[in-house]
Amino acid sequence: MLQRTIDRVTRTPALGPGFDGERHKAALVVAPGDLPSTDPFFLMADDNITLEGPFGEAHPHAGLETVTFMLHGTMEDSGGRLEEGDVEWMTAGSGIVHAENARVSTGMRLLQLWLLLPEKQRNMAPRVQILRKGAMPVHVEPGVSATLFSGDLAGLTAPTMNAVPVTLIDDRLEAGAAFEPRFPATYNAFAVMLDGQVTAGNNAETLRVGDVGWTRPAGDEESSLRLQAGDVGARLLLYAGQPQNVSAVARGPFIAGSHEELAGYYAAYRQGKFPHAGAMRPVTLS
Repeated sequence: MLQRTIDRVTRTPALGPGFDGERHKAALVVAPGDLPSTDPFFLMADDNITLEGPFGEAHPHAGLETVTFMLHGTMEDSGGRLEEGDVEWMTAGSGIVHAENARVSTGMRLLQLWLLLPEKQRNMAPRVQILRKGAMPVHVEPGVSATLFSGDLAGLTAPTMNAVPVTLIDDRLEAGAAFEPRFPATYNAFAVMLDGQVTAGNNAETLRVGDVGWTRPAGDEESSLRLQAGDVGARLLLYAGQPQNVSAVARGPFIAGSHEELAGYYAAYRQGKFPHAGAMRPVTLS
């Protein structure tokens, strides 16, 4: 069993202006531009709303998956409603338009991750999965509650359909509690600290609120990442996924394998060929 270390720690910057006026503040938890270090994770945004109302406009995606984790509040659009603790796992694939007539509550906060798709599945048919918090398997041990939204954990398997092999765990630890989730050593992984403090990895790296701790792939066996909470407990999200090692050409809301494919996405969108998420029947895991 490979005991993982935390290889690097990045710091989420302070919230700044978002795309939707003064009531919207945002920051990049995972910044794009260093794919060799973050693969299969392309970017992650932290979106915060101070006043309820409409949120953004309908827009397209293609060539990627988005994983939207509702930390606080609610968001509703023509495709459905996300409550606090729910996750929307949207596979854009060959193209989709979503966030139509979106409305959010006061105090809404979400994390949205962009995932690379495997080359052979980059243009798969789009789909939307709504992962209800209450329907996800939960691993419990003394001082630990770990909700599994994707992948495997301690004999549990999430019902999520994955194009990219990904483990997503919402970890809550009481003061002093230790937890050691396992996942393949081939996975790239990062932990986003939401509350409290932990020491993480075989090197006992201290992670605090706002820190992002990364542990890179290291072989082809099973691996584990030790987490121990500080005096006030901790909450963190752990994302671990199989690197895709593919060429990526990104612009706007699209990730393609070539400039020609990227141009094809833009042409298909302008020609109205992308289905609308609101007209699709999402797979609700509840």
